[in-house]
Amino acid sequence: MIDITTYWQSINWLSLLLFPLSIIYRLLVGLRRLCFKLSCFNSHLAKVPVIIVGNISVGGNGKTPLLIYLVDEFIRIGYKPGVVSRGY
Repeated sequence: MIDITTYWQSINWLSLLLFPLSIIYRLLVGLRRLCFKLSCFNSHLAKVPVIIVGNISVGGNGKTPLLIYLVDEFIRIGYKPGVVSRGY
């Protein structure tokens, strides 16, 4: 079994094999962003402030402790934060 963390941030045979897919993904993301800028897709403006904690890396970077700290601080200063998780 392959340990994906071994390959995540290094150049190796697997990363070279997947590189063409990353280019296709980047083009699709760019096209999606362009569609939002041109108003081809609708976006939603939240009525409350939103803080996103994520997409730093896959795991082990302290996103959960940071989220817990932020929630505690917002509660301490009188806010009522809510947490939405995509859940794993």
